[in-house]
Amino acid sequence: MNTLLKKVGVCTAALVLAASSSAIAVSAENVTVDGNHMKNGNIDVFVNNSFSASRFALSDSQGKHLLYDCTSRFISSVDGNSNDLYFSDCDINESTKTFTMNGQYNNTDITVTLRIVGNTVTGKEDTVEITIINKNSDTVDHSVGSRIMLDTMLGENDYAPYRVSGVGEVTKRIQLNGSEVPLSYNTFDSLTEPKIVTAGTFLPGNAKPDIVQFTNYFVSDTPDLIPNVDTDLSLGDSTVNAIWKERTLAPGQSLTCRTYYGLSSIDISANTELALGANKSAGEFAINEEGTGYENISVMSFLQNTGLFDLSNVEVSLQLPDGVKTSDGITSKNYSSLATGSGIVQDSWVLTAEPSENEQSVKVIVNAKSDQTGDVEPVQLSFVIPAIEGVHEIIETEPVTEPDTVPTEPDTTVPTENNTEATTIPATDNGDNKETKLVSTPEEATPDSTPDGISAPENNNGIIQTGSTLPAVIILSVFVIATFALYYWLSVNNWGKPE
Repeated sequence: MNTLLKKVGVCTAALVLAASSSAIAVSAENVTVDGNHMKNGNIDVFVNNSFSASRFALSDSQGKHLLYDCTSRFISSVDGNSNDLYFSDCDINESTKTFTMNGQYNNTDITVTLRIVGNTVTGKEDTVEITIINKNSDTVDHSVGSRIMLDTMLGENDYAPYRVSGVGEVTKRIQLNGSEVPLSYNTFDSLTEPKIVTAGTFLPGNAKPDIVQFTNYFVSDTPDLIPNVDTDLSLGDSTVNAIWKERTLAPGQSLTCRTYYGLSSIDISANTELALGANKSAGEFAINEEGTGYENISVMSFLQNTGLFDLSNVEVSLQLPDGVKTSDGITSKNYSSLATGSGIVQDSWVLTAEPSENEQSVKVIVNAKSDQTGDVEPVQLSFVIPAIEGVHEIIETEPVTEPDTVPTEPDTTVPTENNTEATTIPATDNGDNKETKLVSTPEEATPDSTPDGISAPENNNGIIQTGSTLPAVIILSVFVIATFALYYWLSVNNWGKPE
């Protein structure tokens, strides 16, 4: 497979928390500071406080735009009053590779940071972590929210279109709310011949933005917390708004808003007329806040007919390893035809992983085929599933109905020879009337030897017995009597004596 490393930006929650246990080595690259520029061999971050609002820009190491020149910014809202944030000073820390700006707005202390971080997809420090921290510094409650605005520009294309996980190609303005907010998005300089591709991701769970807008710069160029979005209009000068709606903060409480944007990779198999590409939002399943499972990861695939004739019965599919599933159970997408010159077709999946007590390295294989090309060379995406200590195998079972003849009280447990007892853990009622059973290991459950519809006998205490001693005594007595009778007959008839 021809693997082309294209300039793709992926910002992942896993790369955020920078797990020291990550199996993907993150390169520790030195940065240089030149005025308000901080750069390494991958990206250049620039902060400009000379405007009425503090703004920032981003480019790659060759000076190609990833964000437009100093139009991306920060907005905070307190008690319904919102405004662009302005900071007179900017502290640059080379050792932590961080810009830090501090200020106050309407009884809140505000800290904004821009930090160069490594990403778990490539291991390179080519991503920017963008953070706003709002702290209520008053003695009474305040309602606080924030917006991070990214004015995307790729190379010379200020109208860069988007491809959003779970949504697809976005060329018109769109607002996604709550559960609609994606895990990741890509930004292309071209949908047909991309030379630069960036992407961003949002933190999962409670840290995820309430609203994400893929919209126009000129409607976003406002101090409003939530700009209006007309979904009938094309993107035009494209911009991403990550919005955290106002929520009540008690004195001393803080609201942290964070997103990521930077460079990564895309794998492409283009040996036939059916070109296949795929990327991922993270290379490692990050352990969730509860420590009981993992955050989801998004995978996007891209198909394009690069030949001179139409393709029919086109399919793209995922081959998943044990322990990894798609959130909706769907692993393939089909298209009756893919016309030549029709552009890129995108599909996206959300991957989930089962908790594991051992770290695993797994591969997800992305396949594609058509009637004319047959199977094309697949794309392989590698993932790490980190170990979660103390995780037991949880099996969810349907409720068991015991026969009426088997008593349920009192509850008794007969220990096995190694004194391992079966344990039942009540599950939280989820409306399915199920129970969760913790299975003892390494011993296996012993199958019930009682045939269906037949009940084992009981004693007077209600304990199930495996048999009765009376039949055994009768059989033994008959056997003894028969033995003596045979011996007597043989004696009388001189059986066995010589003639």
